[in-house]
Amino acid sequence: MQGCTETAQVLHLGTIPGYRSQLLMNHPATKSLHPTEHARLQFLADGNMQEGVVSKTIAQSWQRSLAQGINAALPLTTETLSKVELEKKYSQNHLLLTQARPEIATLYEQIAHSYSAIALTDAKGVILHSEGHDHLVGMAPAVMLSPGYSWSEEERGTNAIGTAIIEEQPVAVQGAEHFVAQLHLFSCYAVPIFGANHQLIGTLNVSNAFSAHQQHTLALVKMAAQMIENRIFRASHQGPVVLRFHNRPEFIGTLWEGTAVFSHTGALQAINRNGMTQLACQAHNLPGTFEGIFHQPFNMALGQATLQSPMQLAGINGSIIHAQLDAATPEEHPASPISRIKQPHGRQTLDHLNSSDTHIQQVVAQARLVMNQDIPILIEGETGVGKELFASAIHYSSNRSHGPLIAVNCAALPEGLIEAELFGYEEGAFTGARQKGSQGKIEQANGGTLFLDEIGDMPLLLQARLLRVLQERSVTPLGGSKSRRLDFAVISATNQTLQAKVASGEFRKDLYYRLNGLSLTLPPLRERSDLNALLATIVQSEQYQREISADIMQIFRQHAWPGNIRQLRNVVKTAIALADGKPIQRSHLPNSFMQELASSGQQIKNADSPMQSEFQANGSLDEMTQEAVKRALENHEGNISAAARSLGMSRNRLYRKLKALGMS
Repeated sequence: MQGCTETAQVLHLGTIPGYRSQLLMNHPATKSLHPTEHARLQFLADGNMQEGVVSKTIAQSWQRSLAQGINAALPLTTETLSKVELEKKYSQNHLLLTQARPEIATLYEQIAHSYSAIALTDAKGVILHSEGHDHLVGMAPAVMLSPGYSWSEEERGTNAIGTAIIEEQPVAVQGAEHFVAQLHLFSCYAVPIFGANHQLIGTLNVSNAFSAHQQHTLALVKMAAQMIENRIFRASHQGPVVLRFHNRPEFIGTLWEGTAVFSHTGALQAINRNGMTQLACQAHNLPGTFEGIFHQPFNMALGQATLQSPMQLAGINGSIIHAQLDAATPEEHPASPISRIKQPHGRQTLDHLNSSDTHIQQVVAQARLVMNQDIPILIEGETGVGKELFASAIHYSSNRSHGPLIAVNCAALPEGLIEAELFGYEEGAFTGARQKGSQGKIEQANGGTLFLDEIGDMPLLLQARLLRVLQERSVTPLGGSKSRRLDFAVISATNQTLQAKVASGEFRKDLYYRLNGLSLTLPPLRERSDLNALLATIVQSEQYQREISADIMQIFRQHAWPGNIRQLRNVVKTAIALADGKPIQRSHLPNSFMQELASSGQQIKNADSPMQSEFQANGSLDEMTQEAVKRALENHEGNISAAARSLGMSRNRLYRKLKALGMS
């Protein structure tokens, strides 16, 4: 605190700005200061702000603090609300307190050994609940981290809580970034919390010693604050139909998914902040119905509510939104929390994926030969060709099928926590670590298969460590000294050309050859000759018993399918839902699909297409089904059980289908 005393003396040496600035620059106390402290003192002396030293957020807060007349050299006052006033605050913020306490308890368990304190405040910055303030005894009066104390910027100058409230965004204030010198021993991280109707209702803050600050702390506070917001939203809005969505399908089911609640008729009842972010709109200009937001009939979406894979919707801003619709069943209690349909996750094997397409048959055959030989497999192909599904099928066809299948999307790992996610960490590895440490994704794959999706997007700095893990089959968690032996198979996937990335220096050559034991390239849908069988599988899963017209078949054969099998599945299921039991017509095809076809400028004719060779112009559902069944029986040499598995149906259902088609 000696430095603070000396610099305070400098600030009291004169009243003429130029004289104070000259004293500041020449005074011995400023010679060894951190650049942030030096910039702060110069600002206090003459109002000049050094560019590039502090963030815009901190600079603006300093200016507000100066305008408010905050004395940067004097200690803060310690008055708090009276007991009566505090009880009134508790009553006003009952929902926030009840929903936040479980998450605060979890967060405190994570940081209990990092000498940090947690504070929950109301929208004015008054502390409502705190944990761990005894860890900071001696650095500041205990009352400053106790319920009833206010951290509004108007009273305390630049600080994480008060500044986060004004900026309505996460704020980190470290050391000399605090306006008042008394707070320079602290690093503080505050994240605003918004209510179910998007109004600011409070903040969550973690404070620790500046000498022990860590870059991961703000990320942990963000996650905890997001969980509190999600709890408040669910507690406030319980509707019969819930849409969970994101512009990236892997984020559905995570903290960051958008959530919208609809009535049984499709009227919008509520939407969370993440949802408005995904739709790039504000609540006041958002249409009040499902159809108004997504430009698709609500009944069509309900028809897809039981799908395991996300459906695609057209967002209000024209973007593609991946979504999962959860509808409460009639037997569920109407007052229960938001219900989600529990779907059994089918474990498809290579038998299910084998088809009449020669390229797919070759890929399946190659995968069978190496999957139990400890040879890494690299799956390449365009987005939507089914790389993740194929990796899963390899795992469940291998002798590791009873072990875990751990998928890691290398393009979606959270920034700042990517190493901890992959390799795990020991107790005390960094501020915010769980009390007993955490097992990383790689270690979780022990005894099973590690699937590295979007491997081409892994940061270069982590590639060397991943290479070492794959070579030694052992992992050392962050903060640990002992390696742990592991046994797992490796499958990776990419939609990029890794060889080009190797040539450009964006991907390590040694890692590329370590992953590329066997390279399997899945063809795009436009190059496959089994569209017939794929369509038969999709329409059978929907129990659709009508013909697909020649017009529609011709369109399907002609389309380039840039979204590949994923797009085909969504288009067919949407069309079936819109047809409502009637034959599918052009009017039942999604607008986005037809616009895509029109913009391609292609005529609906191409006799040389590999898809064309397998279809007749008047293909019906029975003809498609008969062909698919025939192919399956041929591929499995008449084995009914194997053929049924490849078609995704039971043996009894296949027997019934054979009888209905006159093939038994």
